[in-house]
Amino acid sequence: MRNSADTAAFLSDSGLQVVHCGTCGAEVEVDKSCERCGAPAPDRHLGCVIDGRYRVDALLGRGGMGAVYCAWHLSLGEAVAVKFLLAEHVARPELRERFRREAQVLSKLRHPGIVTVLDFGDHEGELYIAMELLRGRALDVFVGPGRQRLKVNAVVDVIDQLLQVLEAAHAHGVVHRDLKPENVMLLDDRGRVKVLDFGIAAVDAPGAGALRLSATGTVRGTPYYMSPEQCTGRGVGPSSDIYAAGVMLYELLTGLLPFEGTSVAEVMAQQMFTAPPRFAERTPGLELPAALEALCMHALAKKPEQRPTAAGFREGLAAAVGGADPLDRSAHNAAERARVAGLGRAERALRSHTAPTSTAPPPAADESGAAVPVALWGFGRERASLLRSVLGMQGMVAVEWSGEGPPAPHPDGVPWRCVLLPGTDTAEARTRLCRADARLGRTPVVVLDARDPLGAAALIRAGASDVALGRVDDLTACQKVLRAVRRGR
Repeated sequence: MRNSADTAAFLSDSGLQVVHCGTCGAEVEVDKSCERCGAPAPDRHLGCVIDGRYRVDALLGRGGMGAVYCAWHLSLGEAVAVKFLLAEHVARPELRERFRREAQVLSKLRHPGIVTVLDFGDHEGELYIAMELLRGRALDVFVGPGRQRLKVNAVVDVIDQLLQVLEAAHAHGVVHRDLKPENVMLLDDRGRVKVLDFGIAAVDAPGAGALRLSATGTVRGTPYYMSPEQCTGRGVGPSSDIYAAGVMLYELLTGLLPFEGTSVAEVMAQQMFTAPPRFAERTPGLELPAALEALCMHALAKKPEQRPTAAGFREGLAAAVGGADPLDRSAHNAAERARVAGLGRAERALRSHTAPTSTAPPPAADESGAAVPVALWGFGRERASLLRSVLGMQGMVAVEWSGEGPPAPHPDGVPWRCVLLPGTDTAEARTRLCRADARLGRTPVVVLDARDPLGAAALIRAGASDVALGRVDDLTACQKVLRAVRRGR
């Protein structure tokens, strides 16, 4: 690689690549400080021209895998970012292949929220990726003691954009596996978000077998944001990214991580076995919508199958804040009055328990104000995930039941307040209703997604408390459950 005259690299008699110290003129190994005068190592990349196209002008930052520089595209006349694999990794085939894979993954994922790759090459033994130059701040500047905090609506917007990227990546079989605030940029341009560093991403798309470098059992990622399954090195999938997004949501809202420790092992043990502390435990006096905390805890579930998908997470965010500042009382009350004005008399009691003017327990809560269990019997994972989020925002805890018979008693010993069934197959739903009759007594049973009016009538005759025709949105489903719980039948 050609460099400016004062840092030109050459081979010494011992075969090591060396440069002349810019302070005292002594020979020093590349990337090593001068043993004679202690001057820091000269950066051999500065001033060099890569493949006749990119002139390297300034160092922007270093990470675990690479160093990123601001460079000038000589042909196009614009600034770009150039990332080099760190010198200590150049001789390691696995790391060279991982760096190459990052370029391949980024070129495959064409999305506004993912940094655009312009070029990839091997210049005189050094791998590089040329990318669009981003101007903004990484999210890590907004977390930690004494740092400037984002407002709640800004946090929700950032996480929503992050989840849009995850939706696109997961649809292509790509799992990031190292999401953290340092890898998410908040651009100066109207708060847009860009996700960086797909260097350890797992690719499960057809024909991508050559891109799977890490064997099962290998732990990759940053412990504070690693899911329980990632801590064991097994079963890492899209839900692992959801867990990391949940940690980031928790940290951006409270200013603190859910789990901290004095060692990596201590943090990983908490990720695997300890329930995340409630917001008030970490930040006393913090005033946030209960729905946001419920959604965050949903994303931090220990079992991957209990977490929402990226799409379900986004829907939960939208429902949690309702498009208004959750802490703006006047805006919230005005929106609530407008919503209630459009409801029928029977529905006007279905006020959200997050309304700040209400001192009564949630509509579905028992006399102590505790959340009430609802059984989801026979739903697919996607639908169940969305229903859990929305019901949780209304003060209920939805528990999936996949057994052939009716749901067994709740683990906490409290009675079910409602059972939800899918009605896409009317005959199957009727069979389930018959099985539930003796075991559940007068527990209300609500059927969703019935196919036709005749089938709905048959389900009512079989004992359903309410039946929703067609695919209803989750908020409508929630209202039906609340009505059934209030009536107790």
